[in-house]
Amino acid sequence: MATRKPRKPKAQKSEYPTLPGQLGYLNSYYCPVCGKHLFSAYDKDLRKDREDGYYFHVSRDFNYCSKCGTLLDLDEWKREEEPAAAGEELTLED
Repeated sequence: MATRKPRKPKAQKSEYPTLPGQLGYLNSYYCPVCGKHLFSAYDKDLRKDREDGYYFHVSRDFNYCSKCGTLLDLDEWKREEEPAAAGEELTLED
C-alpha cells in the first residue's frame, strides 16, 4: 500500500494590511487540491514571539481537508507540546 505524502496548503496574502502597524496582512490558507479555505491568521499572530503573547497554532488533530480528504502538512502551524515529567501523575483537585 502506497503512503500518501502530506501537501502544503496554498497561501494567499491580503492586498493591504489590516490596521497598518497593528496586525499586518491577513494570510489565508487553502487546500491545494479542492481550494477549500482551511484557516487564516494575521502576520503578527504568525510570529513565534511567546513574550508578546501571540502564537497562532492549529489543532494537533487537524491533518486532512474536510472537503476532499487530502492529507495536509500543517506541522509549521502546530504547537509543540511539552512532554510530561517522568512519573508525574495528573490529578483533579476537588
